[in-house]
Amino acid sequence: MRAKSPEFWCARKKRLQVAGSRRLKWNMGHVKVRLAKYQDARGILEAHFSAVHETAAKDYPLEIRRGWAMPVTPERIDHYLRNALPNETTLVAEVDGRIAGFGVIIESNNELRAVYVAAEFGKQGVGSVLLRELEKLAKDRGCGELHMDSSLTAAPFYLRRGYAELGRAEHTLSTGDKMACVRMRKALD
Repeated sequence: MRAKSPEFWCARKKRLQVAGSRRLKWNMGHVKVRLAKYQDARGILEAHFSAVHETAAKDYPLEIRRGWAMPVTPERIDHYLRNALPNETTLVAEVDGRIAGFGVIIESNNELRAVYVAAEFGKQGVGSVLLRELEKLAKDRGCGELHMDSSLTAAPFYLRRGYAELGRAEHTLSTGDKMACVRMRKALD
């Protein structure tokens, strides 16, 4: 294994800064992770749509993907702003001012709801950065573990990051369709 450069470790030291209960920033190279704001809704939903319809296309048929991530419209943004964002802790990853991905935890349930990365930013470490910061935030807020229903597409990503597979299951989408998923869990040390 190659030794990490001093610049790598200096960038890593700039990790998480928490000032107050709702301010979070993280910088490493060109990726900035912070708490989501209302004006991020379109970017979050676009990243979700891209991740589902491009990245997950190899694992799920179009009918399932349509129910999982609908097109981004003003009505969809309004629904998200009224129902999801106020009730979840959402972090966004920005690259050059654009939302590259996002992740969600529900601390009261010890639940990792999601980590999604837009297809164009896939395989560049954005998901890893988001997951690491979500886990740290969850631990700081009293979660001893996180559990989730992972997509088939994302399960290998979580396995490589210490999540244990508990079994296969089906997740019911808002359309009533059922999508195959993997139940997973990780203790936060």
